[in-house]
This record gives sequence, structure tokens and C-alpha cells, in this order.
Amino acid sequence: MWWCAWSSYDEEFKDQLNKLGKISKDGVRDLVKCPPKAWCRAYFDTQCKNMMVDNNFIESFNAWILEARVKPIIKMLEDIRVQVMRLLGKNEKQLRTWVTDFSPECMKLYINFRAIAHGCKVEFNRDWSYEMSDGEDRHTVNLEQKKCTCRIWDLSGIPCPHAIKALTHKKVDSIT
Repeated sequence: MWWCAWSSYDEEFKDQLNKLGKISKDGVRDLVKCPPKAWCRAYFDTQCKNMMVDNNFIESFNAWILEARVKPIIKMLEDIRVQVMRLLGKNEKQLRTWVTDFSPECMKLYINFRAIAHGCKVEFNRDWSYEMSDGEDRHTVNLEQKKCTCRIWDLSGIPCPHAIKALTHKKVDSIT
């Protein structure tokens, strides 16, 4: 089921749903009871650059404010404000240890994408647009708009393997 949730574009989602259907038709029926736009990356809004498909963030936040939640509203909000300030200070301290302008997690994902990009085949389309072959899949990359039909670049803000390959072909630094 997770492969369905992690799908970043419609065709991939349908392929994963078909694979799941071969294993469990009941699983597919139960899965689509809830609209995919609520749980599948293929249908997420790309305004917020977050590829998470679970609710661990909300669970963590609720656990984080557990002590404050039982207090009167003003005191609760004040406690949460102080916790947020402490967290921001801690994060700023950690940020100063970074060796690039990007988080280590982003760099790890970028490096993995760069390795995958070697397997992509470039088809030049026009000045800033490319068609890419990735195995059986084909994707269109628009470098000006920073978009790819795989939607990973849109969802994460990190160039997908197709975009990295197109940027490399264009001789543009893919990290900036």
C-alpha cells in the first residue's frame, strides 16, 4: 500500500494500484474509499515542499505540547511559544554545522537522485525543456519553470533525477 501512497504522478499511482490489486482486491477497495488526494503524493498540492505521506508530524507535535495542553489557553500558548523559541535556537545551532547551504538530509536525497540520473536518457525538446527516458517511463522537464512530470521536483523542491540529467546536459549547476 505504501507504494501507492509514495507515487508522485497519476500513471505511477495507477500502476501501483494495479500491482496491489493482483495481491489483494479488498486492499484496493479499502484503499480508494478515502480520496487519494488526501494520502497519495501524486495528488498533493505542490505549494508546500513536503513529500511526507504520514501523520507522524501531528503525532509528534501533540506529544511535544502534551504538558502545555492541560493549561489555560494563555498559559498553554505561552508555553508553546517558549518551546518553539528553544527549538528554533537548537535548530539554528545545528544549522551552523552544515557544510553546504542545504541540510544534510536534502544533500543525501540529492546525491541519490544524481546517481539515479545516470540511468536517464536525454531527448532535447527545446531551449529549456527536455524529454527524459527513465526505463519504460518518459518525463518532460521544464528547467525554466523548475517542473518535471514526475512531480518529485515540484513536491520536494529538490531537482529530481530527470531534472538533474537535463541540467547536466544543459551544463547548468544542478545544485543551485
